[in-house]
Amino acid sequence: MTVAEFDEVDDLASLFARQSHAMAVNGSGLYAELCRSASLELSRPSALRDVLDPWARSRVGDMVPLRILGAAHRLVLERKAPVLALFFPTVGGVAPLDGGSRQMCFDAFVSALVEHRDRLPELLAGPPQTNEIARAAALVGVLHMVSAQWGLPIRLHELGTSAGLHLRADHMRITGSGYDVGPIDSPVQLVDAWIDLHESLRAPHVIERVGVDHDPIDVTTSEGRLHLTSFVWPDQVDRYERLRAVWPLVDEVPVDVVAGDLIDHVRSLELQEGTALVLWHSSVWMYLTDAQRAEFAALLEGLAAKASPTSPLIEVSREFHQGRIGSSFPVVLRPWPMLEGVQARPGERIHVADSPAQGLPVQWCAPQILAQV
Repeated sequence: MTVAEFDEVDDLASLFARQSHAMAVNGSGLYAELCRSASLELSRPSALRDVLDPWARSRVGDMVPLRILGAAHRLVLERKAPVLALFFPTVGGVAPLDGGSRQMCFDAFVSALVEHRDRLPELLAGPPQTNEIARAAALVGVLHMVSAQWGLPIRLHELGTSAGLHLRADHMRITGSGYDVGPIDSPVQLVDAWIDLHESLRAPHVIERVGVDHDPIDVTTSEGRLHLTSFVWPDQVDRYERLRAVWPLVDEVPVDVVAGDLIDHVRSLELQEGTALVLWHSSVWMYLTDAQRAEFAALLEGLAAKASPTSPLIEVSREFHQGRIGSSFPVVLRPWPMLEGVQARPGERIHVADSPAQGLPVQWCAPQILAQV
């Protein structure tokens, strides 16, 4: 699948079939089976097809199946779908393991949506919001590299920040490849998060934490935390526990999360002497148009022209490569000026690691220019 296909419109049965495959690849057997059953049910007259008729034809990039699954999980978390909760491990249920229990789970899923059909326009109104904590493990490594290279205070700005949880990355504990970084008593412990990291590291000093998103989630509120939690896949309890673990950091480490357009945000930025500006984005670029990407590139080049060893600019991305959506995300740097010891021109894309969809583990590699197609 490519980013261009995000603009295609398809029927819900096909979208659920595609989502079933993605769930299986990314380790959610529960959701893979629910999506498979939904795809079959939506291909014929049924209660499910009737209740979801307003979304019968949807844009691929709107991720309607994920919105529907998130709505069902939210009903479970709100204790408004007690039968479905029996199968959701995030609330103590047991994921179905045989044909009979899978059918019971699917029937409960449909019943929950039908019973609360009046709330579906509200619950499905916004895009899926995920702010997977484990994806910050790659950012932590890069922040250490930036600090080791330039030794400057860091201004960290995240584009498409969702709830801004990654802006607290340096307050998470990371272990792996013989490294132990971050506060030893951090509530977020990412164990065995790094593989084959052989870089010189230096603890970063982050002096500015700003995130921008079209529709950010305020996780200082119960509503915000509930909304974010609803998009965790219920049979991936480790992700659920990681999300719960970050709440103390939300209370302890303030960040500035603003509602706005990321292009406008980049346009407003200036380099500051004696600081390093790090722009981070993860799983965001697939949602932008070609025009937005081109404008971002032009704005970045304008900022880069003012960069120096005492006011460097570093773009850090964890995105699909070449617009092709797969199961691995390359971690890529674009530094101005270039990193010492790397034979590349300033601004060239430097591949430093790979990570799976949910972020762990980060497989580091020797810095190398990322080939462009």
